[in-house]
Amino acid sequence: MLMEEEAKMDCNRAEELLADRALGFLSRELTDALENHLAGCERCRVEAERYRSVMDALQETAAENMLVDLSQRVMDAAGSFSKRKSAPLRLILPALAAAAVLLAMVITPMFTSDNSLMMTRQEVLEAYSEDLEFLGISAEGIKSIQEFSYESYGVPPALAEYLVQ
Repeated sequence: MLMEEEAKMDCNRAEELLADRALGFLSRELTDALENHLAGCERCRVEAERYRSVMDALQETAAENMLVDLSQRVMDAAGSFSKRKSAPLRLILPALAAAAVLLAMVITPMFTSDNSLMMTRQEVLEAYSEDLEFLGISAEGIKSIQEFSYESYGVPPALAEYLVQ
């Protein structure tokens, strides 16, 4: 294959390949064929040297520009970062987290309780009965409790009747 490329290599084909060679895009076989042509053609050697000098200059400039550009971007980013902007954020986030935890602690029992704080009338009466037994109040004492009336405290009879029920 190398012989075929060498046989086909003329100045026009060499000029087409010089840019690819300068950029490093040529295969090993085409590079060898081009080198063989350049060894025998002064005009193509001069052209190849121009490509090489242009590529060297571009690479140096590109490398310098990339370094300057990168350092400039880093400096711009560092300069635009304001500690005053980040300070409130550092204080607000923990405060919001604490508020969320407190809210969760307050709200969670509402959803998880089985309404054990609500007592039915029967449970209230049973609790009073247990308390009376514990206190040792006899039937006579209960009789005096039964003689209690709301009316003696100025509660209207209709409301007293509702409260007794």
